Amino acid sequence: MPQATRNGSGRWPAVTGKTTQRRVLRGPPDRETSDGDAECQVECVDVKRVNRARKAQPSAADVATLAETFKTLGDPTRLRIVAALAEEELCVCDIATLLGVSQSAVSHSLRALRQLRLVRYRKTGKIAYYTLDDEHIGSLLREGIRHVREPENPERSTRSRG
Repeated sequence: MPQATRNGSGRWPAVTGKTTQRRVLRGPPDRETSDGDAECQVECVDVKRVNRARKAQPSAADVATLAETFKTLGDPTRLRIVAALAEEELCVCDIATLLGVSQSAVSHSLRALRQLRLVRYRKTGKIAYYTLDDEHIGSLLREGIRHVREPENPERSTRSRG
């Protein structure tokens, strides 16, 4: 299995076809960090896995946009708006009544969601009706809710590498 280790500067070398391996014992077996996370006991890199993961990495621009999307959805009011719009097309007045917040707060949140193309609107006369921009947003919300409702499973954190 091709592997690489850190070079003298503390940085990982460029991954080549060569296999480089160095094992450095870091502590007693099964050591956990102070916050309960397990960490590797040896410093050893699987080059093939790293190269596959590197090829699958999204572009820096995509990562930045997605991070901004998650940051925007990190606001509880905005998340509740997205949840409401996943079920029904609503106007600002409807959303404000549903959430028990001011129309101004709803408009402000909708502006942020619209800028990231998470919601869109259509006008009928003087009323703007909002809906999710596409089904991906609803899927993202449903997957997130499904995740937080899952019971904690200690086996999940010890997936085998293979």
